Amino acid sequence: MRGPAAPRLPDVIDNEATGDRRGYMFPQPGGRDADGEHDLPRFTMSVNGGYRGGFGANGGANAPAMLKGLTPELNGLLREAFTPTRPKQQLNGLFIGRNDTLRRIISAIEEERAHVILYGDRGRGKTSVANAIEKIAGQAGYLSLKLTCSGELSFEDIFRHFLKKIPSTYYRSALDNPFAARRNFASFNELLPEGAFSVTELNEVLSGIHATHVLLILDEYDRVTDEDFRNKLAELFKNLTDSSIPVTLLVVGVAENLDQLLGKHPSIQRSLVPVHLPLMTDQEIGRLIQAGAQNAGIEFAADVVRRIAEFVRGLPYYAQLLGLHAARSAVSRGSKLVERPDLGYAVARCLQEAERGIVESYARALAADRRAELEDALLAAALCPADAYGVFDPNDLAGDSGELPSAATLDLLKRLTREDHGGILAPVVEPGLERYRFRNQMMRQYVLMRQASERGQI
Repeated sequence: MRGPAAPRLPDVIDNEATGDRRGYMFPQPGGRDADGEHDLPRFTMSVNGGYRGGFGANGGANAPAMLKGLTPELNGLLREAFTPTRPKQQLNGLFIGRNDTLRRIISAIEEERAHVILYGDRGRGKTSVANAIEKIAGQAGYLSLKLTCSGELSFEDIFRHFLKKIPSTYYRSALDNPFAARRNFASFNELLPEGAFSVTELNEVLSGIHATHVLLILDEYDRVTDEDFRNKLAELFKNLTDSSIPVTLLVVGVAENLDQLLGKHPSIQRSLVPVHLPLMTDQEIGRLIQAGAQNAGIEFAADVVRRIAEFVRGLPYYAQLLGLHAARSAVSRGSKLVERPDLGYAVARCLQEAERGIVESYARALAADRRAELEDALLAAALCPADAYGVFDPNDLAGDSGELPSAATLDLLKRLTREDHGGILAPVVEPGLERYRFRNQMMRQYVLMRQASERGQI
């Protein structure tokens, strides 16, 4: 039996200000953001008069009035409302939060004419942000092109793909000599030499672009492992900046820092704006859940919304996944209100669907002796406040009690960094102190849900 000192997941607290338990402790979809603005940020200047229209919203207008079971049609509606495995594609009421990040990226592109690196841990919604930038830029008249990288694609493959989508109508045809013959070609790819080409040759072709500004988005750049590719991209960054060519690169990838994503190229730092995607706030997670609920014509109880926010710790992937499974559970029993038993079902499904690597690491961590103590230490680490990079200080494990962690607890945390204990934690050593982060940031949510399920605290 566990002692009284075992960590406990936070209990549900009513919204004392309103007494409302129907999930409306958070601003409603379509209402003002926390910073007081209705709309997503936009580019303020169009490119050659490009259209900057409003962002359409479905607002759940097509949601069924009565829910009588989980029909294929309703299941499809829920999948559109909650999309854990698919990034948001549309700029509508389902795209929640990230306005500060969007503003920073837009400012870098529009005002600073800098290339942008968007990075962060998995599950934070980087691709959804990239999709939003692609569409917002397109509304401002940018020629916005996006490609998902892979280990099989070479530098030449990717940029030939982009150039094939830039039509010859944007070619600067003998600008200094109006009497010169105009080249006859369909796309900029035809201006490249056959086979391999150099960064200098690519830069020369791109220098022929006029009457637009091209935004090239490379998503999932962390999948590129070829060092030659990374070196060429670094050279392209520098060349484009030095040549003042109207082409901007937005590189998106999973990484803890820029060196992980781009390698060590100090010469290009001045031409790049790094943007780290933070975790979402609890309020944004609540709005995300409520937006999906409104779109599907259902409702989440306030304590369920609160509990989801506590489990996911700002990670939108798990918020979407819990929201989807909980909504399915409620609808399948003929209810329009998602309640605690539905959340219990959703947690069980999330645990079943967890990555194999996470499950195996968790099992190895607790396979040794002192299992109960290791469980408590692991839960305390998952509950501990962390910074935007997921780093936490062991001195914060105590929470409100103010008592510093014991030597035994600190020893258990060090154990959890070892491979024979799953290698769950990674030490972050700084002068004068040692802090920790979860090696896989999605382990934190797994631990919280797993321990809540086993301790009967859903």
